[in-house]
Amino acid sequence: MLRPSVLLVLALGLPGCATVSVPADPASPFSVVPEGTIVELHRPIPIPPGRARAWFQRGRLAAGHDWHHPACNLEVRTLDREAVQTVQPGEFRVRRVQQMLEYVGQEDRPSGDRAIAVRTRLADGGDWGGGPTYVQLGYHLWLESREQPNVLRITCLGARDLAFEAFPPGIDDIREAFGNIATLRTP
Repeated sequence: MLRPSVLLVLALGLPGCATVSVPADPASPFSVVPEGTIVELHRPIPIPPGRARAWFQRGRLAAGHDWHHPACNLEVRTLDREAVQTVQPGEFRVRRVQQMLEYVGQEDRPSGDRAIAVRTRLADGGDWGGGPTYVQLGYHLWLESREQPNVLRITCLGARDLAFEAFPPGIDDIREAFGNIATLRTP
């Protein structure tokens, strides 16, 4: 016979072993793109010389990204300083999903202008010299394609916000960032 104290420990401890359910609602910021998802690119994507990525936001190809709205970028493995690289339409399988956190702080310049300083970290914080810490939460979607092995990953970030108010982009946010340029087909 088990003693009452052992029963109490088991009763309090077992719920902690329960499986956590991830929402199936694609509008939820906690709905993660699952491994095995197919990203279908519908048009050629030019990557300018000296760059390794192209940004997508609000359904369009963008020169950069607006910090206040979810955005994604498509990244290639090689950097060509001389010529435009083009990612051709096709299908890419998400082989791995990695959560990420990007610290975004503001720093003063000698002229008094404000500039955005970005540090990407997967685990640890940093000393920003005071002031609020802004972050962007997101995901690296590591891709594979036999036809286009130079394509590395898609990184999707939520809107920049204070650390305790920031959310990663949900599946619907990612779909909105790509618009008609690409389609996500989840398994």
